[in-house]
Amino acid sequence: MKELFSYQEIGTLIDQGTSATFTRHVIAHVTVRQPDPNSQTVKAIIHLTLGQYSVGLFEMEYEDVSELLEIFDIEEKEELWEVPE
Repeated sequence: MKELFSYQEIGTLIDQGTSATFTRHVIAHVTVRQPDPNSQTVKAIIHLTLGQYSVGLFEMEYEDVSELLEIFDIEEKEELWEVPE
């Protein structure tokens, strides 16, 4: 079992260069597009947020939409997609 510490307990160690890890659940806002109609490849811009804070923004390329759906555990008939006007 992992031993967990508060920042108060290990802050000094971090200040001295020791690595420490924590886990938090973020929200992934994913924008998908297929840049080439002749290819199945899709590009996704993934924006990670935690509350009001942006904690990451990156672009990924997937072989096809089904790969993206599998990675994010999304059913084909799940109604969660928005199309900008």
